[in-house]
Formats: sequence, structure tokens, C-alpha cells
Amino acid sequence: METTIRRAEGSDYEAVQAFYDCLADDLEKEPYHPCWHKGVYPDEAYLRGAIGAGELWLAEVQGQTAASMVVNAHANEGYLQGKWNVDARPGEYGVIHTLGVGTAYRRRGIGKLMIQHALELSAAAGYKAVRLDLIDHNLPAAPVYTKAGFRACGSVRLFYDAVGWRTFYLFEYVL
Repeated sequence: METTIRRAEGSDYEAVQAFYDCLADDLEKEPYHPCWHKGVYPDEAYLRGAIGAGELWLAEVQGQTAASMVVNAHANEGYLQGKWNVDARPGEYGVIHTLGVGTAYRRRGIGKLMIQHALELSAAAGYKAVRLDLIDHNLPAAPVYTKAGFRACGSVRLFYDAVGWRTFYLFEYVL
């Protein structure tokens, strides 16, 4: 099964939104999930903005979207409270957002490929590290990141419009 990773284009919006809507529906049926809800997050404005900025990446298998993520340098201001391993100011590290693998493509190494791609993008951009947060309700995703070399960096309370104030666990990969 050959997987290709490419930057999303404007013409991909409908397929990307459909991918996340389907994934949100599938994940809501599970005991642990990232609290994504169709029409709430990731929403049209977020996805169109990420595509327009060239920050949204797709993994495709036989022309079908298998995974998607956003990689940029935009972090929640609560990241300033993190107990990070690297001293890096905002803009000096990359951030992985909304990494999701379609239900039919799980446990095939696609998430690992996406993470590796995010690390390569961030290294090429000259970042010192790659960071991310996991909502408290999605801790089963943590081993995916730790197996890829990320280190847990504690937890903080963060505010996101889609979920309000929640505890998030922080992870960092030092480049």
C-alpha cells in the first residue's frame, strides 16, 4: 500500500472537510477521542485558512484521503506555561495540529509517516523543536507520539473555542 503525502490545495477543501466530518463522527463513537465535532472543529474557516496558508497536508492511499494534519508555528498562548525541554520562543518551533488518520487506515503506519513529515518540514524551516497538545480525553494517542520520539512535557489548562477550558498534555520533539 503506497502512501503519498502532499500539500493540500484549494480544490481539496470539500474532500478535506468530508474527511474530518467522517472522522469526527467515527471518533465520537469511541470512549476516547479528540473532541472534534462535525461543524464545530475542525470547521470550514480553520480548514480553508490552513489550506490557503499552505499548512495542511494530506496522506493519500490510492487517491483516497487516509490522513490529514496542519503543521505551522501557531501555538496556543498557554504553551508559554509548558515545561519544555528546549528554550524556544513562539515562532522558533513547529506545531502539529489536527492530525487524524481515517478509521479504515489505522494501524498501517500512516500516522507515523505524517509525524515524520511534520518533523522534516519543521527541520527544514529551522525550528528548534516540534510541539503539540493532546486534550485530556485523547490520551490513548500519546503512545503514537512517544514512539516517534516525542517527550511528555506536563499538562496545562488551555482554552480553545471548540472545547472551552480543558486540560491538555504537552509533547515535544527536539530537532
